[in-house]
Amino acid sequence: MYFTTGDGTPLYYVDRGEGRPLVLLQALMFNADYFWQRNIAELAQAFRVIAPDHRGHGLSGKPNSGYSIAQLADDLGALLEHLDLRDAVLVGFSLGGFVSLRYLQQHAAGRVGALVLMEMTPRLPSAPGWEHPTFGDFPLEAAQGYAAALRADRSIYRDFFNAAFLQPPQGRELEEMLAQTFLTPTDAAAALMDDMVAQDWRAELANIAVPTALFYCHPNNNILPTPLGQWLQRQIPGSTLVLFNHSSHCPFWEEAAMFNRALTGFASGGPA
Repeated sequence: MYFTTGDGTPLYYVDRGEGRPLVLLQALMFNADYFWQRNIAELAQAFRVIAPDHRGHGLSGKPNSGYSIAQLADDLGALLEHLDLRDAVLVGFSLGGFVSLRYLQQHAAGRVGALVLMEMTPRLPSAPGWEHPTFGDFPLEAAQGYAAALRADRSIYRDFFNAAFLQPPQGRELEEMLAQTFLTPTDAAAALMDDMVAQDWRAELANIAVPTALFYCHPNNNILPTPLGQWLQRQIPGSTLVLFNHSSHCPFWEEAAMFNRALTGFASGGPA
């Protein structure tokens, strides 16, 4: 299905099932149809599942400019209003987590009843006193240079896939995944990467006012190798932590059954 934003950008989204809305927000260069394929059908048995492609991703429109987390949050807000969703559960994976937090900051929580942050770090680069940088050590200069490296050679994203899965995809599956990520134009991906590197939500976490679950991979995480989920649980009042022991960075894919059960439990008001 499609919805057109105020600036004329068509946004593609999946809309399946009935019940409390689950809004699944994917990571940078990941789209809805392919990367939620192990989740949507099962979740839609109990919920209304809404899974949009961010602008510049998948089957959504790809304008030449205007890529920022704030813009993606505005797009999300427009979609929630268009569908008149109430008491929605936002499920934000990586970039999708940033979008969820920005939406709550910009639009308050009127249409949102709960939040799931999955494998999102409030700050990507290293910093004095910050014990949980991406990769365990991600100097600011390297983080700021990642988008430039991406612009120069998209093939560096293969390295991410090798690290993002405990059992890295091989052969045709890997090529399929990479092909899906290439639906995002390089300039769009790089602009959003620059914006992600610039984010720092550490001081804002205590202000999250909706029930929150944290889905994090530990101890086998190659992307966020430190106990970040445990740290976040201490920062977000009343939050629930779910640890995935057999995934690196993509529990919805590598531990799909556990992910689906945990999300169903949390969104139903029970234990995650």
